[in-house]
Amino acid sequence: MAEKFSIQHIPDDMRHGSVFSIFTLWLASNLTIADYALGSVFYGLPLADIFILITVGNILGGLMLALAVAMGPQLGYPQMMISQGVFGRVGNKPFAAMNWISTAGWYTVNIILGSYSLELLTGLGFIESAALLSVVQALLALYGYDIIHRFERGMAIVLGILFVSGMVIIYPSFNSRLQQYAASSSFNTFYFALVLAAVFSYLMSWAPYASDYSRYLSSKANKLHLVIYALLGGMLGSIISELFGVMVYITAGNPAANAIQATYMIGGYLAYTAVSAIALGALSANALNLYTNSLSAVTFYQNARRSVAVLLAVIMGFLLALVGQASFVTFYEDFLLTLDYWITPWLGIMLACFYISKKIKPEVIARAASTNWRAVFSYLAGIIMSIPFMNLTSYGIAFEGPAAALLKGADVSYFVSFALAAISFIFLQKKAKKS
Repeated sequence: MAEKFSIQHIPDDMRHGSVFSIFTLWLASNLTIADYALGSVFYGLPLADIFILITVGNILGGLMLALAVAMGPQLGYPQMMISQGVFGRVGNKPFAAMNWISTAGWYTVNIILGSYSLELLTGLGFIESAALLSVVQALLALYGYDIIHRFERGMAIVLGILFVSGMVIIYPSFNSRLQQYAASSSFNTFYFALVLAAVFSYLMSWAPYASDYSRYLSSKANKLHLVIYALLGGMLGSIISELFGVMVYITAGNPAANAIQATYMIGGYLAYTAVSAIALGALSANALNLYTNSLSAVTFYQNARRSVAVLLAVIMGFLLALVGQASFVTFYEDFLLTLDYWITPWLGIMLACFYISKKIKPEVIARAASTNWRAVFSYLAGIIMSIPFMNLTSYGIAFEGPAAALLKGADVSYFVSFALAAISFIFLQKKAKKS
């Protein structure tokens, strides 16, 4: 039976599930093709730097996700509705819209890579493969929260076995290429920062989804356990996927190839193992992308029906996949980096409100004012003050901020906007309390 609740508060008598389900959900949703495809982005950097980037980027990104996950049980609302309690009914609409766009983008990314893999596994054309994936993903999203959790539990086991098996199979070939790769690799500050942004962005960008998949848990669920399970699940899934992708691209020796082509260059059992994992990983990630997309759409326009929002997103994602498949690598890198700019200052304010100011409660969300100008101002201030730290040359835009130039082109604006937006919000909240 399809889920009864949409963006409404989950009452106590409807709460169910175990905290451990958070681990399996975020593990499975990160054993996916989008993470695996990051292997091409790492290519060219020394192996030691790649290990640092994968570790640091995923710890930071996973922590952002985990802290947002812990909001769900206490507040009982999906993440964009919690955001409404912070920014206001009208003030939150831009964030609901941007999250709708982000989830649609991720849905498209996974449709493209999943369809590539189905083409090779089944002999179907790209259009038929994309259509088949879209139908399955639509059914998962329509049935909602419980079926998604059950599906992800199964996928955690299946995908875990497939990804680890692929790493074992490829290791001898990968090891034989290491010396040649090491001779051609080099460190570059700008590119190191660019890749760190991509790794951090991938896991962090789940934060606007986080409470969507924890809001049915008991309101008394232990926050620390939630944070630990979400961090471990997301971080472990991303690290395994990214390491596998790195091993495949170094072995193939062609960073210009898409993830499926790189895998097939190696051939043998690895090709079938990896491509099977990629096809299933598309379903695993897109179950979340599509469900959260529908919740964001209903948050933006609260008279909409969630089922209609799901079907519209499926149609749009399918059409975008047909258009975007030709220039996938450029589209993917730009998309990942773009996410950092809007999500990080928003997340800084959300975490500051929940963990420091402790102003957000279910009744505040239900009776949210039109606009919380302190939150909106803090968000804009965080972005504006981070502009000197931006480097937009990777987008083809001739702008490198003075702070980024001092850092040899490294763009750390997403960390700056996160911190400054949070600090500004805390300061304004304290000032309002005193007056």
